[in-house]
Amino acid sequence: MTLSIPQEDSAPHNQGDLRLAVVGLGLRGRLGRHVAARGLPARVVAVCDPLAARRERSREVYPEAAHHADHHPLLDQGANGDLDGVLLTTPDDTHEELAVSFLEAGVAVFVDKPLAITTAGCDRVLDAARRTGTRLYVGHNMRHMPVVRTLRELVAKGAIGEVKAIWCRHFVGHGGDFYFKDWHADRRRTTSLLLQKGAHDLDVIHWLAGGY
Repeated sequence: MTLSIPQEDSAPHNQGDLRLAVVGLGLRGRLGRHVAARGLPARVVAVCDPLAARRERSREVYPEAAHHADHHPLLDQGANGDLDGVLLTTPDDTHEELAVSFLEAGVAVFVDKPLAITTAGCDRVLDAARRTGTRLYVGHNMRHMPVVRTLRELVAKGAIGEVKAIWCRHFVGHGGDFYFKDWHADRRRTTSLLLQKGAHDLDVIHWLAGGY
């Protein structure tokens, strides 16, 4: 599934650009800057974060975007055909509810990994995408790294023969406890490093091996 929206399904807007919103202006909230940097046929028209200081800082990155403290106005815009897609870069435990809400409003969703913090939560998001037909993409950015793409090409060409097993060793650069100095320290809001960092490896392993 991709983030692109068929033109005939969207309300008319400047030059056919996709209208995107960034929800969550923390560490990953700058992802939307790539939209302008890469000259994509899209623009960030709105940003959302409950913290006023973050919204204010974001004006440098998204000077033309409307600023919201709450995501509900964006749901209304989506329902009215005035918003095409959203980048969800909020804490892990909020992904499920936000993704489902936007999918049901007809807004395409890019959700940073992990999709949710429980299997049931992931199933609920996937069900919303299937049920509504709204497009969903999970941000496993490691899949797009040149080294991983090269690995995939070599495997696909049969350069190393048929893959029977994949061995992975992951070095956490800052030490494991680095990831539990903020909201990650609340175990109700996240799980372990297997989800925080291993999600990348598990996705790449499935991709290289032709998994489901």
